Amino acid sequence: MPDSVLVNYLYETLYNVAIFSLPPLVLATAVAFLIGLFQAVTQIQEQTLPQTVKIFVIGFVVLSFGASLASPLFTMSDRIFSTFPQLVR
Repeated sequence: MPDSVLVNYLYETLYNVAIFSLPPLVLATAVAFLIGLFQAVTQIQEQTLPQTVKIFVIGFVVLSFGASLASPLFTMSDRIFSTFPQLVR
């Protein structure tokens, strides 16, 4: 297998994983900032509040948009596994 093909597959995999993980991370960061701001203003010292809300936000995003975010990963995986015999030669 030529190195360029392997590098191309690795690049495409990392790109698709970044696209998949970006929306939950951005929303979790925004929610954590807003909760931290709310806690600073009200002087609430509860430490589990931001983690609990972030878990729910990430779960909601993955359940709502998981299929559309993961479809490029599934397509790429199917292409890699279907062309694997030609790559090994």
